[in-house]
Amino acid sequence: MSYTPVVLPEWALLGQAPVDLSDDLRSCLQTSEPLGPGKATQKWLKKHPDLPVLVVIATTDNHVWIFEQLMFIRERLQNTQLRIICFAEEECMESFAEQIQGWQIHRLQALQEWSDGFLRNLLMAESEAFNAIGGQRRRRESELALLTWLARTGRDESLSNKQLREVSALLTDLLGARSVLLDPDHELLGTYPAEMQGLSWHDTLDAQFVGLTLSEQPIRVQLDATLPVHEKATDIIGAHIRGSILIPFRCYEEIRGYLLILLTSEQLANLDVGTVNLLEKTADQLRVLIERRQSEQRLRVQYDRLQETLKQLYSTQEQLFHAEKLSSLGQLAAGIAHEINNPVSFVLSNFEPLDEYISGMSELIRLHDQFAQTLDAGDEQLRQQLRNTIQDREKSIDLEFVLEDVFSLVADSRNGLSRVCEIVKNLKNFAHKDQLESGDFDLVACYHDSVGILRHQLQDGISIVEQLPDKALLEGNSGMMGQVFINLIQNSIHAMLGQGSISVAITEVADEWIIQLSDTGPGIPDDVRAKIYDPFFTTKPVGEGTGLGLSTVYSIIERHKGRIEYKAGEGSGACFEIRLPRGA
Repeated sequence: MSYTPVVLPEWALLGQAPVDLSDDLRSCLQTSEPLGPGKATQKWLKKHPDLPVLVVIATTDNHVWIFEQLMFIRERLQNTQLRIICFAEEECMESFAEQIQGWQIHRLQALQEWSDGFLRNLLMAESEAFNAIGGQRRRRESELALLTWLARTGRDESLSNKQLREVSALLTDLLGARSVLLDPDHELLGTYPAEMQGLSWHDTLDAQFVGLTLSEQPIRVQLDATLPVHEKATDIIGAHIRGSILIPFRCYEEIRGYLLILLTSEQLANLDVGTVNLLEKTADQLRVLIERRQSEQRLRVQYDRLQETLKQLYSTQEQLFHAEKLSSLGQLAAGIAHEINNPVSFVLSNFEPLDEYISGMSELIRLHDQFAQTLDAGDEQLRQQLRNTIQDREKSIDLEFVLEDVFSLVADSRNGLSRVCEIVKNLKNFAHKDQLESGDFDLVACYHDSVGILRHQLQDGISIVEQLPDKALLEGNSGMMGQVFINLIQNSIHAMLGQGSISVAITEVADEWIIQLSDTGPGIPDDVRAKIYDPFFTTKPVGEGTGLGLSTVYSIIERHKGRIEYKAGEGSGACFEIRLPRGA
């Protein structure tokens, strides 16, 4: 029977072989001489990490340095892929048997069993095991590369043709096959490997899509070797194509491209359910990524539109706040005019006696000047006459009273004008359109400024009871909070119809300032309490209220990250409780 030569794997020999090697064994040996002890062997092993098989010859003379070299391979180089066949003398068998697990010796044979044929069979068997493990390793590496790509692509801003080419290369490498990437119109985008780019694929691609119905299949596995696409691909590539896998890259109802993977008989044999599932999941993951990118772009556009709308709403809200302030000022106008008119009228009334006093004192000053001139002239008779005239005039105008009353009139006029300035200042601060900037301010001072505007309404039958700390520092907008006080106090004044009491308390609890404002009015009916914060809702007659007062208060408190709650007063009346965080 004739001997059929087989292709042996590359291998190395550690230690001296007991007999000369045959030519076919020697031709695949990677070193001209067997590897021995020392650094030279370690250096060679380090440069050949992909060596499939190492044959070790262990004897009583060399087993010590053989141990050292095996330890170097497994522990120092961390080379766990190399297949080791060990032939040992009988005296060394027990020592090497103990190290089978530690050094991962795959075959341990007695040295007496050495023969070319036996060694040849062992080399072939271990080479096949090495290739199988290597294939599994490469498969794991390909799967890891694919999963890593999917994870990285999930963070990218878009999914372009460049990325479709990348995933096509990874899927092709996973199957160890050939493939072509197509655009949605079935035109060629790329080939894998790239060397197939110059081939004529037009007829093959046309044959793939004749009568094709993909429906919602994530991938399409085609195993009929007689399909026109397989026959035409066989003619182009020169390898027998027995099957193919078509992967459409979908986005909702739209297909962004196709990957056609061409399989030979060997590749079909290695195709299993796990691989098909992985391809399906990859196609589905790509679909999810593409759809998510498209949805994110749409959401980004919608978000920008919403942001613009929100800005417009904020602007409108600011305008409403300001309109409510102007409305409040309109309602306060008559009372404020009266409040200003009183001190102004008082100041004007002081001018008449002041004119008289000034006229009398001017006459006295003129007489004193004449009297001083008579002293220089030496006219004793004229001097005595002027002295009598001055004394009579001082008695007639009551100079002592005039001097005292002048200072009193000036002080009263100054106080009246100061009151006018205070009212104008409060009105200016209140009417000024609030900005969005925030800062630290004193809530108590803000309250006093607001009450100053309403002072004329708090007279004649309405009292106010205050329980306030010296200071209540708060972060926020003082103008807005002043509007809260004015709106609530003015509502209470209107509800009590000129008779009653308002109680205001500001207290600190934990990290909050609590404002409680209550009155002795009739309170808010149960059937309208749910609507009191609604914009434009009012129980007042047409023309007497805008319906924005409590809505504005609610918005301002919410902007300061606080809460406002209506509580029925004790017995009767209304009570509003506001809670504001000190760090709002």
